[in-house]
Amino acid sequence: MKISGFTDEVSSKLDVQIGVLHELNRHFMCPRGINGKNISEYTAEEFARDVKPVLDREGIKISSIGSPIGKVAIDDEDGYARQLAQLKELVKIAQMTGCGYIRIFSFFVKPDCDYSAMLPVVVGKLRGFLDVVRGSGVKLLHENEKHIFADVPERVAAVYEEINDPDFVLCYDASNFIQCGCDPWQAYLAQRDRTVYYHMKDCTDGVEVPLGTGQGHIREILFDLTARGYDGFLTLEPHTFKYALMKIPVYLLPPAGKLKTLRRVYRQIDKEMGVSAFKSVSRKDVYLKQHENIVKILEEAGAKYE
Repeated sequence: MKISGFTDEVSSKLDVQIGVLHELNRHFMCPRGINGKNISEYTAEEFARDVKPVLDREGIKISSIGSPIGKVAIDDEDGYARQLAQLKELVKIAQMTGCGYIRIFSFFVKPDCDYSAMLPVVVGKLRGFLDVVRGSGVKLLHENEKHIFADVPERVAAVYEEINDPDFVLCYDASNFIQCGCDPWQAYLAQRDRTVYYHMKDCTDGVEVPLGTGQGHIREILFDLTARGYDGFLTLEPHTFKYALMKIPVYLLPPAGKLKTLRRVYRQIDKEMGVSAFKSVSRKDVYLKQHENIVKILEEAGAKYE
C-alpha cells in the first residue's frame, strides 16, 4: 500500500507541504491547494512552469489529483461547462506527472429530488467528463460525499453500474458515509470489490478525529485490505483546520447545540493527542498524528506499505 495525503491541510504553501512529506519519508501527495490556488485553477502550462519542476526536484509523485470536478449543482450548465474546460487541463497535468486518477464528484442535488428521475441526468453529465479523459490513460475517481447524488452506497452502486466504464472508478471515504447516516463498515463491504482508492478520514458524530479512534471502522478496513492484498493508495485527509483552529474557541463558548458535541469530541481528540484543552495544536501536529496512527495500524495488520 502507498501512503499519500492532502498535504494542503498542513499549509497552502508547496514548500511546506513537501517539507512534511520529507519529514515523514513519504513520496506521494494528492494536490488540491497549491500556493493559495486550487489545483483546478491551474492550466497545464502554469503547472508545468511553477509546480512540476519543484515536485521533480524533490522526488514527489502524485497519487491522485484532488479536484473539485463534479462539485457543481446538477442544473448549473455554466458551471458544468467551466468544469469540462478545467478537466481538460487536469488531464494534461495528470499525464505530465504520471498520475492515473482525477478525483471527481456526482453533482450537488436537492435532498428532496426524485433520485430515480435524476439518475440519467447525472450519468449523462458524468459521461461528458468521461469523454474528456477517454484514451488519456487517466481515470475518473468518484468520491462519495455529502449533498451530491452518489452520497450513499446504493446511489454509488447505481451510478457505477449505469456508467459501466473502466475509466470510471471508485474512491471510498468512511467519514463521508458516516456524515450521510450510513454504516461505514457495511458501505466498505458493499463496494470493496469496486474500490481502487481510499481516503483515510475518521470521525465521531460527524467530527473528524484521529484515524482509528472514531466510528469509521478504520482499523477493520485496513486489516481487511491487508488480508485482501490491496496495493493501492491510502490518502490522509484529516481535515486538520477544524480541530486545530477551532478547539480553543469551542471550549470558551457556552456548550449549547452543536458546540456541545464539538466540545465532547474535541476532548476525545485532546486525549488522543496527549494535550490539554487549552494547549494550542497546529495543523501539522494533527496531520502528523494521523500519519502516526495509520502507520501503527498497518504495522499491527502486518501490511507492506511505503
